[in-house]
Amino acid sequence: MKARLPGFFLYLFLSGSAFPEEPIGPPDWMKDITRLPPGKHADLRPVALEYTLDWNNRVNAGRVDITIVSDGPRKEKFIGDASGRSTGFARLLYPYEFQARSIVASDSLRPLTFQLSEKDRNEENRYDIIFERRRQVYTTTSKQKNKILSATSKFKFDFGQDVLSSAFYLRSHPLKDGDTITMLVTPFNRPYLASFKVVGRESREVKGTSYEAIRLDAAVGKVNTDLTIKSYEKIKRTTLWFTDDQYRIPLEMQTHLTFGYVSARLDAQKWLD
Repeated sequence: MKARLPGFFLYLFLSGSAFPEEPIGPPDWMKDITRLPPGKHADLRPVALEYTLDWNNRVNAGRVDITIVSDGPRKEKFIGDASGRSTGFARLLYPYEFQARSIVASDSLRPLTFQLSEKDRNEENRYDIIFERRRQVYTTTSKQKNKILSATSKFKFDFGQDVLSSAFYLRSHPLKDGDTITMLVTPFNRPYLASFKVVGRESREVKGTSYEAIRLDAAVGKVNTDLTIKSYEKIKRTTLWFTDDQYRIPLEMQTHLTFGYVSARLDAQKWLD
């Protein structure tokens, strides 16, 4: 799950105005959305993961803790809980913390609900998203200087994902070299079009431990209110690594900007079963 750390992420994922209530029809880019059923790597053992956020892998900027468990009489749901905060010098500049929960259907890997609350020096926000079959319903509540504002908007197209379900869906597939998977991902109250291309396999050292890893390059664009896609010139490249085994644990994410790169790297992993 993404935290708005360092400050660049805040800029990148700021929410916007509502979408039109009655769109004329799905935009052309919706044809690129991958709609295959989940692959053979759909199962995941209950696990706790810890990540460190860094600037150029030198300056510690924050941390994120994630737990994923199965729930229900027949384990029909995955529940993911995440929390994070800025740390060190980054916290002096930008004190930030968040908590999030995602509920995902284990058979289809489709999201059911996503909740996120976040707090910085001047503002508190809460996002509640309900994923229905053919639309997403967003409720945003913001507290600024003792004023509370609330708004509800809808995105009336299907196959949206939240952050956790998109990771589940991506890792479930074979991820053969050259494969591309495209998803509509909503981290807050605005969807983003994200395409992931499998670059290949390689050995990747993360925090002193070497892993056999799958490398993917990602391209992300924000969906504007007129349903066009906004790209970001300052983002040069985004790369992800998953462990190349049956569990496909996210190892690292790097986003290269015009002035350096930010990364989230696996610090610790613990199976909970």
